[in-house]
Amino acid sequence: MEKVKKGLSAGRVQSVALKLICEREDEINRFEPEEYWSIGANFKKDKKKFKANFYGLKGKKQALSNAEDVQKIIKELDGDQFEVMSVTKKERLRNPALPFKTSSLQQEAARKLNFRTRKTMMVAQQLYEGISLGRGGAVGLITYMRTDSTRIALSAKNEAAEYIIKEFGPEYAASKPRIGKKAEGDQDAHEGIRPSSVLRTPKEVEKYLTKDQYKLYNLIWSRLVASQMTPAVFDTMKVDIAQKDVYFRANGSKVKFPGYQKVYIEGNDEGKEEKDNLLPEMEKGDKVKSIDIEPKQHFTQPPARFSESTLIRVLEDNGVGRPSTYAPTLETIQRRYYVKLQNKRFEVTELGGIVNGLINEFFPQIVDVHFTADMEKNLDEVEEGNKEWEKVIDQFYQPFAVEVEKAEENMEKVQIKDEPAGFDCELCGHPMVIKLGRYGKFYACSNFPDCRNTKPIVKEIGVACPVCGEGHVIERKSKKNRIFYGCDRYPTCEFVSWDKPVGRSCPKCEHYLVEKKAKGSKQVICSNCDYKEEVQK
Repeated sequence: MEKVKKGLSAGRVQSVALKLICEREDEINRFEPEEYWSIGANFKKDKKKFKANFYGLKGKKQALSNAEDVQKIIKELDGDQFEVMSVTKKERLRNPALPFKTSSLQQEAARKLNFRTRKTMMVAQQLYEGISLGRGGAVGLITYMRTDSTRIALSAKNEAAEYIIKEFGPEYAASKPRIGKKAEGDQDAHEGIRPSSVLRTPKEVEKYLTKDQYKLYNLIWSRLVASQMTPAVFDTMKVDIAQKDVYFRANGSKVKFPGYQKVYIEGNDEGKEEKDNLLPEMEKGDKVKSIDIEPKQHFTQPPARFSESTLIRVLEDNGVGRPSTYAPTLETIQRRYYVKLQNKRFEVTELGGIVNGLINEFFPQIVDVHFTADMEKNLDEVEEGNKEWEKVIDQFYQPFAVEVEKAEENMEKVQIKDEPAGFDCELCGHPMVIKLGRYGKFYACSNFPDCRNTKPIVKEIGVACPVCGEGHVIERKSKKNRIFYGCDRYPTCEFVSWDKPVGRSCPKCEHYLVEKKAKGSKQVICSNCDYKEEVQK
């Protein structure tokens, strides 16, 4: 990597992680959106309203590719009277998630607590090493947090069962809790991550914990208790409604018995929570009335960039890495500036693309997912005494040494060219350029080392400073990479805000308005009083 830039590195886990991120970026760049349509409708049965979507013709599913397809369906409809063609009712069980292992804890903490992987492991370490609980002294609140296993001790199962029966009733305690299958390559030296005692409830120990410690302990405690509870039971209902040959379908569900969901509901990477969708009681032959029918145009979306949790899941699914390596691996590829986190998703930098290209060209074996997974298996075999470490290392090193020699001879030194900044240095008059440093891009004088003038690259948002009125608001980043907004006349003007100013004044108190972001929406509010505008999706 010295051929590119000093201080870089490669490795069989970090380089595979970088390759996966680069391949996803290539998929996104190659992606061509395709048009498709849906037809939604609101219906009414007696006085109850419900929603349904176009399903197909004559009971067979049909896709709507364009506006012409939609118009053909709309022309088939005549009036607002529809008939219920079939009603299917089922009972569905949903099992609780297994107790945490390292990778699932990191993923769930990212989804539910917004914790970075490194933070999750740091807080878990604190809980494991011990927290002072008043006169009782320091107590380790959780079991060891670097593990491949979801197995838990029999004593913990019995303690959890007693707690569940006492708090919720015997119908909530599972007679035979789920047991996870041991995946190939998993090391079972440590049991799953669980509270050292279920009887130390989050509520009881909260006063002894920091905010982050409490959040993570509550997550681990809840997951363990839920894993020993009965499944949740749902009543589902599928209704097909038709007029002539045009079929609409409505799907509904409601919780019949909450089971483990009394304590815990597993998160998902989309951040969507499942809610009850209640349908009115209907039978075959019933008449329903359409209130409105609304066609909508859509376009297929490119695959999402990896978040920390989704990248860990892919690495784990491919057998790459170990519980102890995920957090430092993600830290390393960011610290080397191969990738950057934007809106909690990994984006490849120019440097990362160059490094990945060189490794793929000269060391294809290192970034081969199967090679890395096989190496993990061989190392496990060595640990178990089934293989000799000298032979395993020799099988790897002999071809690798040839690749290194070939790379030293044939790999050309890569020059990352400086981009012109478009303005001159105010100190010496030479042109300023954009350089790539350890923490990203910045402005520097092209007359270096004679002139050492540098400036951070800032982004204007097109809003005048609401405090001094002379400067402009710019987007900046804190040491923890969090975006905030400030005046470009700092330190003369000390205006700063975590929320983005919108360039308007509050109609109630004349203070500046800001844009507050929440999950999937944003809202303009006053920075001083209780004035709020409508939520924008």
